[in-house]
Amino acid sequence: MHLTADLAHIDAADIIVVANNRQVLAFKKTYSQQHPNIQLPNIFSWQQYLKHYWQSQQFQNDKRLIDTIEQRYLLESSLEYFDQVTHVQLINEVVKNYDYCTNHLIELSSLSNSKIQICEVFAQWIDHYQQTKQHLNLVDTNDLGALILNHPNQLQQPHVYGFKTLTPLQQKIFNTLDYQTINSEYSNAGEQRCFENIVDEISSAAIWAKQQSQEHPQHSIVIVCPQLSELQHQLISIFDQTFNDQLVETGGKSYNISLGLALSQYNLVQDCIGLLELSDQLKSNKINTTLFTQVVRSVYIKGHQQEQSARHLLANQARALALEYFQLDKLGLEHCPILLAIIDQIKVISSNIQSLGDHLVSFNNTLSIWGFATDRALSSSEYQLFKKYLSSTLKLNQLSLHHAKCSSSTARHKLTEITNQVVFQAQASKTNVQIIGSLEAEGLRFDQAWVMGMTHDFLPAKLNMPRFISSDIAIQHHIPYSSYGLVQSDAKNTLNNLSSLAGSVIFSYAKSHFESEQLPSSLLDFPEKSINQVGMQTTPIATEFIDDEVTIEFKAAEVKSGVSLLKDQMACAFKGFVHRLNIEHYDEPHIGLSRREQGNIIHTALQYIYEEVDSKSSLVALDQTELASLISRKIFTALKRHEDSGFKNIEKTRLESLLLKFIQTDKLREDFRVLETERSIQVDIAGLSFNTRLDRLDQMDNGDQIIFDYKTGNTSIAKWCGQAITEPQLPIYSITNNTQGAAFIELNSSSINFKGLSKDPDSLPKQSSYKGKCQQWDEQLATWKTKLDQASEDFQSGQAQVLPNKTACDYCEFDLLCRVQR
Repeated sequence: MHLTADLAHIDAADIIVVANNRQVLAFKKTYSQQHPNIQLPNIFSWQQYLKHYWQSQQFQNDKRLIDTIEQRYLLESSLEYFDQVTHVQLINEVVKNYDYCTNHLIELSSLSNSKIQICEVFAQWIDHYQQTKQHLNLVDTNDLGALILNHPNQLQQPHVYGFKTLTPLQQKIFNTLDYQTINSEYSNAGEQRCFENIVDEISSAAIWAKQQSQEHPQHSIVIVCPQLSELQHQLISIFDQTFNDQLVETGGKSYNISLGLALSQYNLVQDCIGLLELSDQLKSNKINTTLFTQVVRSVYIKGHQQEQSARHLLANQARALALEYFQLDKLGLEHCPILLAIIDQIKVISSNIQSLGDHLVSFNNTLSIWGFATDRALSSSEYQLFKKYLSSTLKLNQLSLHHAKCSSSTARHKLTEITNQVVFQAQASKTNVQIIGSLEAEGLRFDQAWVMGMTHDFLPAKLNMPRFISSDIAIQHHIPYSSYGLVQSDAKNTLNNLSSLAGSVIFSYAKSHFESEQLPSSLLDFPEKSINQVGMQTTPIATEFIDDEVTIEFKAAEVKSGVSLLKDQMACAFKGFVHRLNIEHYDEPHIGLSRREQGNIIHTALQYIYEEVDSKSSLVALDQTELASLISRKIFTALKRHEDSGFKNIEKTRLESLLLKFIQTDKLREDFRVLETERSIQVDIAGLSFNTRLDRLDQMDNGDQIIFDYKTGNTSIAKWCGQAITEPQLPIYSITNNTQGAAFIELNSSSINFKGLSKDPDSLPKQSSYKGKCQQWDEQLATWKTKLDQASEDFQSGQAQVLPNKTACDYCEFDLLCRVQR
């Protein structure tokens, strides 16, 4: 991000006024490049310039400059003085029209005499507000322009850059100060692209940005999105996936999205405000069920980790009451002692009618009792957010100057209004890829640029008349979008600015957004044909023709994936036959670690653990600290090959808890020694040879050898003993080796289970007495051998009948080849 202006004539004593804060940063960067080792001049955005003037004159004034929150409060008070019912949208519109009047030099008298009732009422509101300010010796930023015009000799000549169009007030001030314009010379070219939908458009822009960043790491790259606020979630989701930034802190992302949200839109602040409201309800013992279930599960309250499960159960109990409001004695809090102690302290706090400033002190004391944001390590973004929230709450002290003493409910409402108005964005990463809005982009220069959303709704914009200013006055004073001529002029200026973002700019639009059709901007010529998403072009594969009426004998002695081959052959002969075609298998797209990767990590971690500690006696000898350290080290080693990410950190935490629970269960078994882990073995089933992997082989004190298979889902030994063996890996190993038992080990968060068969019942933990169709161990081995040999012989002889059993088609990947439903 830089400028193409020649700044050779600018020195450190000059005053520079630019259109926005991004231009301030770009000007500083460009000036530093053109004037290395020289002090920067004074560079201000328009709002900063006005405040700079006020600060420079402060010693001559006995007035106080108010911020936007205090301004909104006083405007709201003026409306209430005239018995006007106020709401957020109305105050927003009043502030916007007040700004229009100031910046476009519209006198209140012209509105008062307009003979239009809504204009006259608005003029009354603003006049009362002005009188209030005068009475209290206050000024707002809209007053500063007039003060400058009254004392022009106190300011030096400014240099002006980057304004698309100057408002009448800006033009008058700059003319009075005899300003100089800093011009930029741009050479540019454009390319237009059309996409079927908004997802394809965003995905293509993300892939393009990643490619440009990798090929040109020193280049500045920008994606401009006019609908930045509306599309924020889609943008963040798609860019996170493209740049592999899922669950990565804002300050560590590979791209920076310039999007601040109101404090009230963040979960931490919502929990905080909700907690204050719940505290009042606890005192009156009339508790809103929805609020209670939200707050009691908050991760920011003291004791969350210790009582997490109990608090979720408590929330479920509250819902089960099926009441909008309930009393606390309807719930049992004995399983949440930390929460109960907090509630007992909150209930005895008195509720007083007091000033907003005193309420702020009470709110902070209440948060302290709840241990809000103290019992859990905050992320960097959360820490910045909480600091912003705390600093914003101090504005209650300012409002105390104007507001009478009130109840806690009223004070909390004012606090909520403040969080609705204060915008927060976490500190961004230092990256060369920027996603910004169209207004922010104007006047800047990048090495590479892509402008999305070039629809007919963006350029030209729609006619938009101000609510409290008549149309003739609005057009006369050139208020934006108040006439078709002004709309067209603004659209051309905007397009010119966007075209100047880089030497070559990509403009794009999507034909549809969700279910709504979109048309392209009439200012550009877009191709009618949509293009494929970048990187998603497909290459046709030659078709194979197979005569399935001819049975071909399989003559190769060795196969790959022999376990799954026999499993499929027993489930459906055609499904087994398809293994001959050597069809490539592709993993489905996924975010984070796939199920397969998670399973491999568990197997690897357990392999490393039992290679170091290979018996029950060795496990028992470890104290809790040593065992936790062993598990943590082995999980770290198992995860080492995976890229660092939030998913990896979450998986490490999950596995530490899961494997500790499993080993504690494993220590309860009879004495054992681990003979093998994760060993590849060669087996032969009726002349069909293949490799299979042994998860674990244990030897018991009685000499029995038990084979284990780790499973992260639910299992059943009935899958061994039905008409078809649906889980043949352990039966295959058992009939080809001298073992006296086989079992699944279920590893999941809810429970750890051993499910299997053994010759000696004591060789495995106590199992269910019901074995279904399973036989005694020796008889079961003989049955397994018969069924597996038959499956092997059927496969080798070419049996390919389409006769699936009831579960064979559930997860079949060969439906396009199979004619079972034709």
